[in-house]
Amino acid sequence: MSQQLVCSLLLVVAVVVAGHADWSYSGNDNGPEHWKDMYPECGGERQSPVNVDTEDVVGEEPWPEFQWHHFKTVPKMMTLTNTGHSAQVSSEDLRASVTGGDLGAEYTFDQFHFHWGSDDKLGGCEHTVDDKRWASELHLVFYKTEYGSMEAALKKSDGVAVFAVFLEHSQEDNPSLHNVVAGLSSITNPEDSTTIKPFPLMEILPRSLTEFYRYQGSLTTPGCNQVVTWTVFKRHITVSSAQLKMFRSLKFEDGEAMQDNFRPIQPLNDREIFQGLEEEDIIKH
Repeated sequence: MSQQLVCSLLLVVAVVVAGHADWSYSGNDNGPEHWKDMYPECGGERQSPVNVDTEDVVGEEPWPEFQWHHFKTVPKMMTLTNTGHSAQVSSEDLRASVTGGDLGAEYTFDQFHFHWGSDDKLGGCEHTVDDKRWASELHLVFYKTEYGSMEAALKKSDGVAVFAVFLEHSQEDNPSLHNVVAGLSSITNPEDSTTIKPFPLMEILPRSLTEFYRYQGSLTTPGCNQVVTWTVFKRHITVSSAQLKMFRSLKFEDGEAMQDNFRPIQPLNDREIFQGLEEEDIIKH
């Protein structure tokens, strides 16, 4: 085999390896400050997450009510996956969707996942409110139904809606997270998956969904597509130290403990953050 061919093969292998783990949350060469070098949109003007400065939010008038379709439905199966960057839950047979809330269209459920820190008190959320951090943050991700898939929606400026829920540290376990936490020991390594006992999405939502912040932003992971309508709920759910410890038992793609998997706060630039207030939210079976 010629030296030139050997060098070419080594280059291909290097590219494949780099492509598998080409970004991280802490790397010297591929951490958040370098994402824009590999994914130009990560350096855009409409990036997420952001800090919500409550003195600058716009409006307090009632918004159109959200209508949560099939959020009480228990799917036949739920799959929990270590994506190499988070713990993610999906379900092929759950046809949950949301309309109203000034979204302008129906959005279909795709998956939900978590972000968390290395310390219970310092926090591991992505968004902040008046610079305050919570222990963890849950993202429920939806794509615009008319686009047919998440892949297609990521190419459209209004393709994705994400609902963010803060998880506040508590001394007691949150029973609503039990099924997810129980599966974490089976997905220690990247690309590991397991089935978990199914439950309705409404179980992991705050009791009140009528107060929230709204702004236009991006995915918080590469390629940072600026296609997301963000809804950040004011009300929280809880998570215990024991449950957070289980999340931290997962491993990143480089084999290190999965923790501090949140992107730093991004500049708001000329965007406005609106304050939503509903008279009532409607959850349908």
